[in-house]
Amino acid sequence: MLPGLWKRLPARRNANPGAARVMSVTEGLNLDPTEAFRLHGRTAVITGASSGLGARFARVLSAAGAAVVIAARRLERLEELADELRSAGAEVDTVRCDVTVDSEVEGLIRSAVEMTGHLDILVGAAGIAPPEDGPIESAQLFRRVLEVNITGLYLCARSAGAVMLERGGGSIVNVASISGLVAGDGPDTPSYTASKGAVVNLTRELAVRWARRGVRVNALAPGWFPTEMTADTLDSEEGRRFVAERTPMGRPGRLEELDGALLDLASDASSYVTGQTLVVDGGWTAR
Repeated sequence: MLPGLWKRLPARRNANPGAARVMSVTEGLNLDPTEAFRLHGRTAVITGASSGLGARFARVLSAAGAAVVIAARRLERLEELADELRSAGAEVDTVRCDVTVDSEVEGLIRSAVEMTGHLDILVGAAGIAPPEDGPIESAQLFRRVLEVNITGLYLCARSAGAVMLERGGGSIVNVASISGLVAGDGPDTPSYTASKGAVVNLTRELAVRWARRGVRVNALAPGWFPTEMTADTLDSEEGRRFVAERTPMGRPGRLEELDGALLDLASDASSYVTGQTLVVDGGWTAR
């Protein structure tokens, strides 16, 4: 409601003053705001967790108290990360999973439920970016990138969503990109921009369909951060200059600068937020 609008609304006639009680603005609220970000007792699945943002997100959610199931195709890397998290006291399971294979995705979600009896959070971080492929990207490469980045993401959301809907609650965080919001500004990568734009709108679609059943679906859209995917750019002086010149804050992001945004979307801190894309890009898309 717009500020002041309530003053202009007509009073209800013959209202029964005993029929309802008006809530105070603080009633029912947890007055310790830090509690909303804690994930103790929650179970989270993170795809693409063998490196980059997925690995970082697994560390963040486990540090916030969640039991985590980490998934990727590179099982050895997953086991290394799992050992690290367990040494810090986290409850962790690893599942080798190709997100484009229905049966493997279903097995991943089943493993998460078997681990703790429930599933509360899904972070869809699995994704690929094409190498430079000449002046016009090949059809074969285009299909492969979309298969992983959008079809795979949907398969995970569908399987996790079914569990969450049955339980009556959950949070899905899809990893999009600034490339899903604006045109690319570098190598020819139409498959990547198309796939990440699809992530943004799939997020809206699932959010609207599932909102009344307690499942929130949002997207996180990072700008330039240091990962395997961006190494070719950020490891060179020319690439760093390219990013600095186009980013209003004059630099790429640090991985920890995504932590707060992830925790916000995954936790009860954003309990009234769904269908949104949270952009963390140093101002790139504000240009």
